[in-house]
Amino acid sequence: MTQPNPSALEALQEDADLTRFNTFGVEARARYLLECHSVEQLRAGVEFARDNRLGLLVLGEGSNVLFVNDYPGLVLANRLKGIVLEGESTLRVAAGESWHALVEWSLSEGLYGLENLALIPGTVGAAPIQNIGAYGVEVERFIKRVVVFDTELAQEVIFDKTDCAFAYRDSVFKRARRGRYLIIEVEFELLTRASPVLSYVPLAERFGAADATPRQVFDAVCEIRRSKLPDPRLVGNAGSFFKNPIVSASKVESLRGQGSDVPAYATDEEGLFKVPAAWLLEAAGWKGKVRGRAAVYDAHSLVLVNLGDASGEEIYLLAQEMASSVLQRFGIALQTEVLLV
Repeated sequence: MTQPNPSALEALQEDADLTRFNTFGVEARARYLLECHSVEQLRAGVEFARDNRLGLLVLGEGSNVLFVNDYPGLVLANRLKGIVLEGESTLRVAAGESWHALVEWSLSEGLYGLENLALIPGTVGAAPIQNIGAYGVEVERFIKRVVVFDTELAQEVIFDKTDCAFAYRDSVFKRARRGRYLIIEVEFELLTRASPVLSYVPLAERFGAADATPRQVFDAVCEIRRSKLPDPRLVGNAGSFFKNPIVSASKVESLRGQGSDVPAYATDEEGLFKVPAAWLLEAAGWKGKVRGRAAVYDAHSLVLVNLGDASGEEIYLLAQEMASSVLQRFGIALQTEVLLV
């Protein structure tokens, strides 16, 4: 086997414990682990994986991943740091920066737009992959370009916004072969004048017709999220486990015709509606259900939690049981938002 470069790969770990690298807190091991604080380390890790025919998995804070098994390849933990303000409103942010910290920092600098996305766990590099969204805003609205290291071309590549092919909780980075694109930096174009988005029902109810400042929206979003979602530092979880399914108008009509009062919200695509996965799961009786050491959070049916010593497999089996019951009852297939490894 090719030996690691002694300089760029001096931090390479073998048979590494991944428990602290995933917010579910499940025990898993990686054949190799490298925490990367520079692009040079990322490049060296990619070369090491390629030369030794290893799979490659990139992690930020591990807030959107479930390790069902040990990982037989190389895990790269992205720890790249740095925020650069160009002009009045353009931010270049390294992929390893904390997402929530960036939202807070931008507000303190008089830059707006991200406040609805407060308290979403994870790093900046994960944001475009998942096209994170919450409370009426998706991150694609503010992304200008994404700089990646393409492991197939072995070089840096710049994706303009249109190249990213953003969709609901999706992007070109998510659809590509796992490990192909390593996000190095994300460039944002934020607002210098406040323009709060209050379309999300709890925000609309809270503020009504009154003007709300970005800071008030930020505080409200944090309060709402904390009331619904457990702190992963206290209870192992990865936030929403399933995506909200997109269904046809005829499917909604069919369900309502069968006596279901299922809520549905129009999407940008004509004839397609978003149905809350949480509503489907709660209607199927999953809120608060316990299966051994894994459970559904008692305040939100879309969140699976580790009660202490659950394995990734236990949580995965619970998720499968939940999805199966929704399919059987409503004829709607749930897709995981969390990456299964």
